[in-house]
Amino acid sequence: MKVAVILNRTIAGTDAALCELQSAASRFGIEIVEPDSGEAYDFNLVLGGDGSVLRAVHTTNSDAPLVNINIGSLGYLTCAGIDELDIVFSSLVEKTYEISERLMIRAEIFDGDDISLFPPAHALNDVVAMRGNSSRVVGLDLHVDGEDVTAFLCDGLIVATPTGSTAYSLSAGGPVVMPDTQALVLSVICPHTLTSRPLVLPTSCELIVRVSRACTPLNFSVDGQTGVPLCTGDYVKITESNKTVRLVMLPNYSPFATLRRKLNWRGTLL
Repeated sequence: MKVAVILNRTIAGTDAALCELQSAASRFGIEIVEPDSGEAYDFNLVLGGDGSVLRAVHTTNSDAPLVNINIGSLGYLTCAGIDELDIVFSSLVEKTYEISERLMIRAEIFDGDDISLFPPAHALNDVVAMRGNSSRVVGLDLHVDGEDVTAFLCDGLIVATPTGSTAYSLSAGGPVVMPDTQALVLSVICPHTLTSRPLVLPTSCELIVRVSRACTPLNFSVDGQTGVPLCTGDYVKITESNKTVRLVMLPNYSPFATLRRKLNWRGTLL
């Protein structure tokens, strides 16, 4: 078995963690290779945090499943910590792991003349249109499947996947959506109204978010990895992507247990 290791060397302790990983891999007869070596391999192993995982999704050319080992802070997208390497490698060798296939969304940016401004981008977590340098609110018009739905005066807007529902969307008041749900979550950032609520939409929808008012260009980002300007009249078309991401999970993975452990989610305290 061959595993390509993707590192985030900006995290303290990465070199020590890599040594532990190499030692554990040798105990299980697993060969470590470079992700860009040209060799075929079975898994991408990401050593880092959630940001490292998202970066790997956008930079790797392999469709091998991701094994995400947390040495960052939250590690919501990771399957284990650095102290659980033996459990992880045992699961890989014995093939007792589970694959969680996550949907992605596709975003295209057009100007007011319907001319494409950038190549389509694909997001595992979310796409975000956020006001730029100005502190003034922006105007955003929402269209779903060709219907004029509503308009917002706000700081921005998030369209998240189920995977991304526990990230920025959650902080903006969006719901937690189970990873295997086929849905998109639309959350408005600081809307200037008392009645705005997040929307949960089927993945079959075509969403168009048009900038109707902006003193300065908005910043449009995909998984927090890329940023492009959006000016008045520009719009973003958002649909389900034909790409997916496969995450390796340990046996008996539970999204509810992850919610409790990582985000301190709970019901009534008696």
